[in-house]
Amino acid sequence: MKLNLFEDKDLLTCTNTFIHVFNQEPWNDEWEKETAKNYLLDFTNTPGFKGIVAVDGEEMIGFIFGTCKHWWRGDEFFINEMCVRVEEQNTGIGSKLMKFLIEELESDGVRTISLLTDRGIPAEDFYKKHGFSEFERLMFLSRSVK
Repeated sequence: MKLNLFEDKDLLTCTNTFIHVFNQEPWNDEWEKETAKNYLLDFTNTPGFKGIVAVDGEEMIGFIFGTCKHWWRGDEFFINEMCVRVEEQNTGIGSKLMKFLIEELESDGVRTISLLTDRGIPAEDFYKKHGFSEFERLMFLSRSVK
């Protein structure tokens, strides 16, 4: 397995991995290829984008996509998406991706990493195991347009 910075040529394999992961439990999303590709393109086309990919041969087994932004306490990296193929979860790949990301961000002078995730799913425990904690004063809000 190799860890690399995302390149544009990785988009299709990241899209396939994303669909494979999020159309299964516990998310049960219904991603179509074109919609998923455009969703990921929204991130890759954002200023400050950084992606880390885990590749085994020709197979994309996981990735982290996020964006670096300026903040008054120092630059912050927001993880937009992270996924590891279901068959490869709990094998240390996610931890290796996170370690690679942290080393990259540290060399870039980034001070903080933040993200949003669902409660009560394996991702919550994964992130807490890697030093993330809840920010008590923040609240996530949403509403329907119609």
